[in-house]
Amino acid sequence: MGDPRLYLHTLLGRPGSVHLAVRDTSSRFIAIAHLMPDGDHAEAALLVEDAWQNSGFGTQLLHRLGRDAIRADLRELYGLVLSGDPRIPAILRHAAVPVRCFQELGVTTVWARTRDIATAVRPRKP
Repeated sequence: MGDPRLYLHTLLGRPGSVHLAVRDTSSRFIAIAHLMPDGDHAEAALLVEDAWQNSGFGTQLLHRLGRDAIRADLRELYGLVLSGDPRIPAILRHAAVPVRCFQELGVTTVWARTRDIATAVRPRKP
């Protein structure tokens, strides 16, 4: 991807984008997530440091990105997953949202409709 100093400001400054981070008690970043709008769709991405995986941070960040996508009135979210990564499907199972997956050249693109996300995060009636 080249030198991040050349594109990071533009990436982080995209209108409507959302960037989240989690720090540990020593203020080190242990998880980051972003939502990058592109018309009525948005790319959702997250990264959790290996030592902190399976702690629930990925699921929490994904839920937050979903709520932000609903507020932004986006139609769909998508994310790219490298083939063979078992963690992302596990996070998606916890999200309780139907997804569509497309595989191409060793990368899986996962799509979710925000109306399905809204249904999943809506408080259930007793």
